Amino acid sequence: RMRRPAMLVRFPSWRAPRRSSPPIIPEAVTDYPELADDISTVDQVVTPSFHDADLAALRHQNRYRRQQVIIIVGSALLTGLGGLQAVFPAEKWPGLLLALLGALLAVLSNAVNELSALENFMTERVKAERLRSACFRFLSATGRYAGPDRVSVLRRAVLSIRAGEEP
Repeated sequence: RMRRPAMLVRFPSWRAPRRSSPPIIPEAVTDYPELADDISTVDQVVTPSFHDADLAALRHQNRYRRQQVIIIVGSALLTGLGGLQAVFPAEKWPGLLLALLGALLAVLSNAVNELSALENFMTERVKAERLRSACFRFLSATGRYAGPDRVSVLRRAVLSIRAGEEP
């Protein structure tokens, strides 16, 4: 598969992302065999919720970036049409296109704010990163994850994070 140029790596795609990387890489079990049971617990308890939040964040991020690119391209077209209208003041079509495209861009800009893709992206990204953090804190067996009921504490933390609450 051909790689994108570095400048376009973060460029939005028309299709939403469908893959999410795991919070703990699978090779961790072979690299840290003494943590195999804890990694298995994390995989069962945290990974499904992490994938949901991570994929949602990636989708909202892609949608937000795509909206911004459309607005930028539309603005450039508006500028070009304004230039054409200035060069050919007797022609009506550049002005009509300018008005139509301007109205469409205004509606799109308003819709972008109402769809709140950036806010949704940030909310889901925070959830995903908090779940990832819970994984590592659980694996370190420190703080609230140091006690004998650490698995149930992890389960409660995952439920709290998914609900958007502080665990």
